[in-house]
Amino acid sequence: MRAVRYTRTGGPEVLELADLPAPAPGPGEITVDVTHAGIHFADVMFRRGQFPVTLPAVPGLEVAGTVAALGAGVHGLRVGQPVAAVPTGFGGNAERVATPAATAVALDGPLAGLDPLHAAATACNATTAVGTLRGAARTGPGDRVLVLGAAGGLGALLGRLATAHGAALTVGAAGTPERAAAAAAHGYHHTLTYAELADRTAELTGGQGFDAVIDTVGGELRGAVRPLLAVFGRHVVIGNAADRDTTLAANEVWYDSFTLAGYNMGGVLSRRPDLFRAHLAEGLRLVADGTLRPHVEEIGWDGVATAHARLEGRTATAKYVLRTG
Repeated sequence: MRAVRYTRTGGPEVLELADLPAPAPGPGEITVDVTHAGIHFADVMFRRGQFPVTLPAVPGLEVAGTVAALGAGVHGLRVGQPVAAVPTGFGGNAERVATPAATAVALDGPLAGLDPLHAAATACNATTAVGTLRGAARTGPGDRVLVLGAAGGLGALLGRLATAHGAALTVGAAGTPERAAAAAAHGYHHTLTYAELADRTAELTGGQGFDAVIDTVGGELRGAVRPLLAVFGRHVVIGNAADRDTTLAANEVWYDSFTLAGYNMGGVLSRRPDLFRAHLAEGLRLVADGTLRPHVEEIGWDGVATAHARLEGRTATAKYVLRTG
């Protein structure tokens, strides 16, 4: 089967197209004949060595296709059934991938009309958006919500979903004026650059600060947004695109009366696979009914390295999806 792989960590140039053996499902797994595979920022982080990875590796954390085979102990799915899945061991940028059955949702019933292109584009991000806002941030009516990284694929969903949860104010922030302008298409009430946040927050929030800050970025910005929180505000960490973290003394949470929370798909899946699957199913339903609307660019095998470069360089303006056929 064709697959994208890398044999060493590094820049996008380490990605190559290879002919690899097709995987077989293990116990509790299925294999999926992939028609569409999302290109996710997590692929970039692992490829550049930000987290440990066993080499050689095939990137790809979200796919749509049809069930090719069932492993021992798998129930509720059938061969030939259309599915969206999150192969948490990666491997999705290939013509076939093995994935835990708990990470797959059938694209039938209320999801029968969901375009597999959109399913692959949003499997991870829609899951994370639901888990973040419903679970970690617990957003609700009247909340004031700030989303960092608002121009990215996940940021494109978080603003709309916060509004759907009843947020009174959604503000999207990005690193440049151009990125902030691009984020305006994602349903935010206001979009700003990171440099504008300190001066504009009091005006936009009536001097109260944000009830929730959704932080995908990390680095210096992680510490800089803390003064922008309202009393009892929730600082929710869901990424570290800057590859730089900050140190927080527990007493700071006490002194400033705020909550530090987080959402990580792998962490939820390892302890509550039922909850992970519920977040995945709800996220896909919200895409299917139009509540969440991804902006997608379909690419071929020769476009994967370019997509990685744009994601890493913060120049991406769409969610990239590999069409394997």
